[in-house]
Amino acid sequence: MSKTPKKDEFFVGYNAKLSSADRRAMILTAGIGLVGVALGGAKAAVHQQGWGSGDWDMGEVRDIEGIVEQTPYPVLRTAALDGQMRSVSLVCSSKCGASAILAPYEGKPVWVRGTVISRGRHRLLAVVDNQDWLGDAKNAVAAPPVEEEYLGLAALNGEILDAKCWAGAMRPGSGKTHKACASLCIRMGGTPWFVAKDKAGKRAIFVLTGPEGEPLREEVLAMVGEPVRASGKLMRRDDLVQFRVDPAVIQAV
Repeated sequence: MSKTPKKDEFFVGYNAKLSSADRRAMILTAGIGLVGVALGGAKAAVHQQGWGSGDWDMGEVRDIEGIVEQTPYPVLRTAALDGQMRSVSLVCSSKCGASAILAPYEGKPVWVRGTVISRGRHRLLAVVDNQDWLGDAKNAVAAPPVEEEYLGLAALNGEILDAKCWAGAMRPGSGKTHKACASLCIRMGGTPWFVAKDKAGKRAIFVLTGPEGEPLREEVLAMVGEPVRASGKLMRRDDLVQFRVDPAVIQAV
């Protein structure tokens, strides 16, 4: 009677002993690898962009009186925050725009209920969603005419960002990791800012508009959160400076 041939068996020599030279080589290789990972992590941490100093005081809801203006983006012209006449950007607490609701109040004295977002000298008011946040001012609100001053031409390197996100709503509120969020905010009615940065690392903040001071939205979405260079004119309105640019001349760098 013939025997059934045995199938070849698969064998792994787990118990095989390494020579001293092999053990030393493996330990040395592993050590070099760990040092490389540590150095790489340290380098990444050093070059990582900081979160910034923005703050959103969501714990204090305030009623602030002023004059509504929507050219090119919604602002409340008021001196109620610190005694200085400011154009305080009006934004939603969520991803939406306030323009449609504000339209009937253009140029009129109103009260606006919201929470303050601040970064540096810039102030925004995030209106309280899902409740009454706007109405005619109870007291007379005086506001001087808008001061407008031409500051000259400029060619700037920087980044197009959503004002609310960069000022303190998001951490971080800039860079490619934030591109999708910032693009959605601007598309839904947020205010685009141009954050310029010089070789020394100093930043300057500008309200980004079209060449005649018109609002920009869809035209700049593809470039949000990317390093860009743009040329245009600088125009001061109250305490804000507009960077008036033809979106066709904005270039990636």
